[in-house]
Amino acid sequence: MFLALREIRHAKLRFALIAGVIVLVSSLVFILSGLANGLSAGNTAAIDAMPVDGMVVSAGSDYLLDRSTVSAGVAKDIAGIDGIDSAEPLGVSSANITASASDTVIGVSFFGIVPEGMIQPDVTRGEGFAGHEGGVVIDETLTEDGIGLGDTFLTEPGGIELTVVGVTTDRTYRLRPSIYMPLDLWRQLQPVQEGAAPDAVSAIVVRGDQAAIDSIPDVAPDTMVGSTTQVAGHIPGEAEQNGTLMLIQVFLVVIAAGIIAAFFYIITLQKLPELGVMKAIGTGTGYLVRTLIAQVLAIAVVGILLGISVADTLALVIGNAVPYSITVQRMALFGGILLLVAIGGTVLSLARIARVDPLDAINKAG
Repeated sequence: MFLALREIRHAKLRFALIAGVIVLVSSLVFILSGLANGLSAGNTAAIDAMPVDGMVVSAGSDYLLDRSTVSAGVAKDIAGIDGIDSAEPLGVSSANITASASDTVIGVSFFGIVPEGMIQPDVTRGEGFAGHEGGVVIDETLTEDGIGLGDTFLTEPGGIELTVVGVTTDRTYRLRPSIYMPLDLWRQLQPVQEGAAPDAVSAIVVRGDQAAIDSIPDVAPDTMVGSTTQVAGHIPGEAEQNGTLMLIQVFLVVIAAGIIAAFFYIITLQKLPELGVMKAIGTGTGYLVRTLIAQVLAIAVVGILLGISVADTLALVIGNAVPYSITVQRMALFGGILLLVAIGGTVLSLARIARVDPLDAINKAG
């Protein structure tokens, strides 16, 4: 370790350039991770936050809530199955709203739920909509569009006036703010569909034993059951978006490995005469190998920590302007991968050190 740090102090510019490259690459990896996580959360947060064990949707809907139509009365049949603790209807739809004091049209997602039911969102400001006629609970991202606690807005089409009585957090769906309301009110806002049941909803959310949940299609024909993860994963574009961003991150990690390998291999070639002298006076290959690994670890750790700082700073700068979410778990995961990649990228250099012939290296130096 002494030799490793001494060499870094002696060639500050050389190693600073290597650290700078690692900072740039790791920053890109962490920023892309934040964007991927933010986009995924913006698409699925409202579904992921539901404390349920399963969701019953119509057969053939491919777990898409917008395509699913189930009779709300099915919830009673499902609740009667042994092992099912509770079952409640859920209505989900996309809509537009207009603030009463503005002409700006805002795209939102309506969630019709059972008041005080098991998927009632936690209210951070105000109170729940139970007991408030025309009262709704909105996701906090809607406040950025000028609609806050106590404000009213109009639905489009229909022009029904609703009042914000509560605000919740992290409840977006398909990158839109979610608005929670009583199921009866949600039905009033839906366009009339020919042939649809008057009590039609998007899904039935259930809690209970997994075996009982799996048996639901036997009791409720023309339905299928999925987890919240399955429903969230079938949102259009969700899997493709995550796959694309993950592939970009993989390429960045591979590029990082190539850059680190090239830098340290060149440095190793430049040091061959010194390495030959050290081997000639009795320095073991193991010591030289440990010195190189120590250098890589020191520079990689500094570069990765600075990359995390850049990604965290960006989160503060952009705020909620774009979907962006940094988590400690993802930072640790990609930080660990980059660290392993940095060590793995020195394989060529380590192999070259092991093959150094003291006499040959000294002769070439002369």
